[in-house]
Amino acid sequence: MNSISQLLTGNIKLTLLLIGIVQLVSVIVMILMQHHFHTEEINILINGAVARDENYELVIHNELTQAYSFRIK
Repeated sequence: MNSISQLLTGNIKLTLLLIGIVQLVSVIVMILMQHHFHTEEINILINGAVARDENYELVIHNELTQAYSFRIK
């Protein structure tokens, strides 16, 4: 291989690595955002149910994202 081909191959590998890193960071940020917003929603729902003296059922389906089901009994 000549030096131009090696340089292009190196640039392609670096580009693919950077794309992979950006995708990984994006997925991590989205998971953290889901966790945060679901936690906030859960707190609002619980506080509302407690304020109205209602019984409720909360089921967390996914600890990572805090996906949940909430039901007033």
